Amino acid sequence: MKKAIWLLVSCLMVAALLLASCAPATPTEEKPTTPTTPTTPTTPTTPTKPTTPTAPTTPTVVKPQYGGAYVDCMPTDPTIFDDAMGHVYWAWTVQLTNEELIGGDWAKGPAGTGEASWLYVMPPPANLRIGELAESFEVLGPDQVVFHIRKGVRWHNKPPTNGREMTAEDIVFSLNRLWTKPTSYHVGAYPWKDNFEDLNGGPWIKALDKWTVEVKTKTGNMGKVFPMLTDHSKIVPQDAVEKYGDLNDWRNAIGTGPFMLVDYIAGSSMTFEKNPNYWDTDPCGPGEGNRLPYVDIVKRLVIPDASTRLAAVRTGKIDFLGGYYTSQTWEDAASLIKTSPQLKYKEYTPSGTTILFWRIDRKPFSDKQVRRALSMAVDRQEIADTLYGGTDAILTWPVLDIPEFADIYIPIDQLPQSTQEIYQYNPEKAKQLLAEAGYPNGFKTNIVTYSGYVDLLSVVKDYWSKVGVDLELLVKEYAVYSSIGAAKTFDACFMWGANNTIPFRFVESRPGSLLNRSMIDDPVMNEAYAKITEAYWDEPLQRVLMKEALPYILDQAYEFQFPVASVYEFWQPWVKNYDGEIMMGYADWDTWHRYIWLDLDLKEEMTGKR
Repeated sequence: MKKAIWLLVSCLMVAALLLASCAPATPTEEKPTTPTTPTTPTTPTTPTKPTTPTAPTTPTVVKPQYGGAYVDCMPTDPTIFDDAMGHVYWAWTVQLTNEELIGGDWAKGPAGTGEASWLYVMPPPANLRIGELAESFEVLGPDQVVFHIRKGVRWHNKPPTNGREMTAEDIVFSLNRLWTKPTSYHVGAYPWKDNFEDLNGGPWIKALDKWTVEVKTKTGNMGKVFPMLTDHSKIVPQDAVEKYGDLNDWRNAIGTGPFMLVDYIAGSSMTFEKNPNYWDTDPCGPGEGNRLPYVDIVKRLVIPDASTRLAAVRTGKIDFLGGYYTSQTWEDAASLIKTSPQLKYKEYTPSGTTILFWRIDRKPFSDKQVRRALSMAVDRQEIADTLYGGTDAILTWPVLDIPEFADIYIPIDQLPQSTQEIYQYNPEKAKQLLAEAGYPNGFKTNIVTYSGYVDLLSVVKDYWSKVGVDLELLVKEYAVYSSIGAAKTFDACFMWGANNTIPFRFVESRPGSLLNRSMIDDPVMNEAYAKITEAYWDEPLQRVLMKEALPYILDQAYEFQFPVASVYEFWQPWVKNYDGEIMMGYADWDTWHRYIWLDLDLKEEMTGKR
């Protein structure tokens, strides 16, 4: 059961909706609670004691330090080193070495104004984004954008670029490559022929001069591709790709990013060195104006075993454990908080909802009554209480209940009564609906899954059996399972993940989407998606339209969504200028590494090492 829980809470849809693949340590019995007031951790050898309250004092401002080696870990090796060879989720080294046109503004997060949490897979809202390789852009029309490319940005100083300046030609080459190379995620998810105007047999992505790039899309499609163009596409040097064919050999990794990949030992570690010619500066705080990055080295260890990862952060072998690759369940977090009180941590509801997709293009799931019945037949609250430590995150898709969506999210008790029923356990009503749908004795069905979901689906199987539905679990090897899901060749049901922080994109429900595994083609939802996409440059209107569409979407019961458990991340007290940030944009994992610095004196005091 514990293995299933871990996999479920860390099943994070990252555009490709890829599942975590690590097993957790032995469960503990206590769920931690988030402290109401953050406290400065003490060293393990210096116990704290109650003191008489005194008047508040102005905190000492500590200036950032340069130097040191920051160390974290991953459960697996990277699958690829070039995001044109698959999805960027599998090419996570490029987050440190390469950059995009636009990203999230660090100064709007916890380090600055606090307007953004920088925890979630989402394109930054208009007021939270900032130019990276594109210094700015102009909207010349609803389907035409011009990007003004930042001058003075240089490629890593290694052959064949040898530190030359990046230009608009590199931008055009990179974007065209991502939309035309068959292995690229963009090709399948947003085919250029469906979305862009044609320019000489390719997408209309054109260099007007050395520092200007023009993009034209087909009518109404800019809202689809703009987040992909600006915040989901790593820029690479044209001459390097022409020399090597691709950049999938780690030795050929070249970018404009803050770090350079200098060593890789399969199954062991990756080492990144500071890019001494990096262009960006610290935008806020005591280090405002300082040249980035601060740390000299980023070392990433490959640690497949979860218990070994826990031991590594307890002993100070690694500086961070969490985020989208090594986040911790509440059970493991409780143990870590008890045994290592010096660690800082953050609790949050993650992006990603585990979804049971049922094919609505086939009987019996084409019948809305059947879908509603099977939803009522499962006690979500009991699952939340017994498996997820009492989480109250029951309704989590297609919009997650987070501050960024406070004006969109609708709680269950504010939905129409007919929709509320879907989320309430009512096996008698479920039997009634099945009978009305022509299944008074239930029916047999099946679901394609893999080992990580077997325990949870066994619970579902038991619930459904009480209303006469016999669910067969078709357990496949992971590679076979994921291939079936990608090709949508399952007969009835499929278990996967869905993203709940990019609702405007309708990725699980729009016709033609790779991730629409329920095979939805609903005219009402299609119209809502078209209106939201057309309103791309009017974000307030987008949000109003999304909230208006939510009750209808939820009432259709097109997918069965499970509760979402809180997860935790931990970091050492000597990691400074960090408050739990995970990504500053749409799948921009690890871009925050450039801003952190290490208090090497504190580290030496606590561990004896610098």
